[in-house]
Amino acid sequence: MPGRTPESFFRPFQLGPSELIALVGGGGKTALLHALALYLFRAGASVLVSTTTKMNAPRLPGLLLKDSIEDLELLKAVRCTLRRRRLVALLTSPDGGVGDKRTGLSPDRTDLLWSARVASHIVTEADGSRQKPLKAWAEHEPPIPSRTTLLCAVLGADRMDEPLDEEHVFRLELMERNFGLKRGERLTPDRLALMMNSPAGGLKNAPAGARKLLFLNRADLLPRSRRSDLAARFLPKLASRLIGWDSLLMGSLRERRIDVALTIPLPR
Repeated sequence: MPGRTPESFFRPFQLGPSELIALVGGGGKTALLHALALYLFRAGASVLVSTTTKMNAPRLPGLLLKDSIEDLELLKAVRCTLRRRRLVALLTSPDGGVGDKRTGLSPDRTDLLWSARVASHIVTEADGSRQKPLKAWAEHEPPIPSRTTLLCAVLGADRMDEPLDEEHVFRLELMERNFGLKRGERLTPDRLALMMNSPAGGLKNAPAGARKLLFLNRADLLPRSRRSDLAARFLPKLASRLIGWDSLLMGSLRERRIDVALTIPLPR
């Protein structure tokens, strides 16, 4: 599926005119958040960007508020800022000062802003992975807003059918404990599906009404022969084993390229 433009890249995401998008997993969530926000903004949408965990201040117009701000003041500040800018990254801090890592909005407050329709699109990073392409989820993760309309799980395509190790997996010990996977084992379609179908894994805290998309990013790190092999063998087998997911994409955010777009069949 050729195409190097933002429009062709995001077309398989099937974005609607109004979405609350939550990004989880690893392998490029923050970069995808930036790309989504700018794409939607340039398409004419009003976009609020935030996180339900912590993140570095994004390279976007920002609104930094005290985390003690009351709900009505929060709504007023966000509406006022979006009227002027139409794209804003909202982060909070105990004192409203500056620093590196910032918190954002709790899932409940994200739901509040979504219900108030302060923006046509809200994009929130709802997970952390220490910049590793794979992860297992701790008990408190991921904090996903309940009104999410699109849940996008991001994984590293370069780790498909590769051994599991601590260099590439955040909380490998939890992956072993929760899913019975072992370090050194290859991440086969069966093993990945086991993890992504699990209510303790890829579907953890996923709102029932949200569309669920699995995006295998970083395909640009693979040689063409390896991408072709994954497209021909790995991905169709994975798609046939995924349950509760709507679509499966593989591509490169860096190159704005989608190589494979599959619709997950409904269980028989």
